[in-house]
Amino acid sequence: MDKFKAFRVHTIDGKPVCRFERLTLDDLDKGDVVIKTAFSAITYKDAMAARGVGKNVRTDRPCVTGVDLSGVVVSSADARFHAGDQVIVTNYKLGTTQDGAYAEYARVPGDWIVPLPAGLSLYEAMGLGTSGLTAALAVDRLQKAGVKPQDGPVAISGATGGVGSLAIDMFAKLGFNVVAISGKREQEGFLRTIGAHRIMSREDLLGDRAPLAPPLFAAALDNVGGIYFDRLAARLQPFGKLAVAGMAVGAELKTTVLPWVLRSIDVLGINVSRQLHMDERKRLWSRMASDLKPPHLAQISRPIAFEELDTTMDRFFDVTTVGRVVVEVGSKAP
Repeated sequence: MDKFKAFRVHTIDGKPVCRFERLTLDDLDKGDVVIKTAFSAITYKDAMAARGVGKNVRTDRPCVTGVDLSGVVVSSADARFHAGDQVIVTNYKLGTTQDGAYAEYARVPGDWIVPLPAGLSLYEAMGLGTSGLTAALAVDRLQKAGVKPQDGPVAISGATGGVGSLAIDMFAKLGFNVVAISGKREQEGFLRTIGAHRIMSREDLLGDRAPLAPPLFAAALDNVGGIYFDRLAARLQPFGKLAVAGMAVGAELKTTVLPWVLRSIDVLGINVSRQLHMDERKRLWSRMASDLKPPHLAQISRPIAFEELDTTMDRFFDVTTVGRVVVEVGSKAP
């Protein structure tokens, strides 16, 4: 095989240095299955790895980053997969300690691979990716906890982000009254287009600091953490459910037990890393190809050329990114 294009992060003098390079398969970490990458995406984790924020990529040697990929199997030493199979890989150690998605070819363990379900294209799969899987798991867990549309509104923080926007679309499709919580007033039209019934400013959410504020929501999905977790908990109705999927403003929490004790609320942790068993992963991808497939996926996701990857990363830190960014690694968006 000829050399192919890849985007690698090097750690030089303790700082990340990103660049496009020409690699061979022998330059990649070992894996049972070789995949020709069609599309990837940019997550906040990818941006942090590229800019040296947190411990999101190995530093002992260069790493091809990118935690989401879709593509076609080229060769396989795993009997479950064959040349020509369309597949998805997200999470596990992809793009952090195992060479990942930002290369025209990837080599991964077969245990990490999900066959592309009927009802999704390779491009749509990356419009979803880790963000979609997170949103789907939150919807699924809240449904299993008994939350129904007739119970009342569902609030979603971080509403314009990848997880938030996809969750709005999924909940709205299921008939829920969705309240989008966002500080981006200019995105109100976008949020309403994808299914939000009401837009709540972060000032309105955070303004009332009472331990038990007037109840507004039957359930909520918090993608932000910190004070948002506390305020959403304080705004839940009796027996409300709070799914927690992110900590963009921080992992520390200052709150009271009053919503749990006096309103009997429940908190559900949402984690789609390797703790999510493959059977569950496949089931959720099947739901995303059917009843949870976002009707406005084309509006939520937008493609960029592979060459634009590095410059686009910075937009994740100046909070201008909306929805999902799909990277055209080896194929062009339809």
